[in-house]
Amino acid sequence: MKKTAVFRLFSMAAVLLLVLSSFMTSDRASTIKTIDYYGDAKHSGKLVSLIQAELNAKRKPVLFFTATWCAPCKKFKSSLIDSLMQDALRDVTFIMIDADLDAAQEHITKKYSVSAFPTFIKVDASGTSLKKIDGGAWDEDVPANMAPVMKKFVN
Repeated sequence: MKKTAVFRLFSMAAVLLLVLSSFMTSDRASTIKTIDYYGDAKHSGKLVSLIQAELNAKRKPVLFFTATWCAPCKKFKSSLIDSLMQDALRDVTFIMIDADLDAAQEHITKKYSVSAFPTFIKVDASGTSLKKIDGGAWDEDVPANMAPVMKKFVN
């Protein structure tokens, strides 16, 4: 009888740990938000209102200029799940603007004088550029190099 009670206690503890770890993991995974500006039709043409909505939600909007052919852009995107990046970019919303799609639409890339990819621009509520960096701000495209630079940039 005692073995059964001990087994139940350990089973309950294991379930509790699993539940708590899933909450911690989902919280961590949700710290960085990405919005595909042209991939979602409801955002196209409404950049300033999108920026304002993210600021109202107590998030830090960053325009992320990317291109489908850009290898460093792909590396950056895939690194967002890394714990170093999650910690560095807590409460950041990347508004991803594909340069190829933009060239045929709103010309946001031209408005912000973007000539390298990836480029990141921190903006205020009116969409005015506050800070700007590109992928040349760090060495190899790995989280250990990108996270400290991006953390300093967004804060």
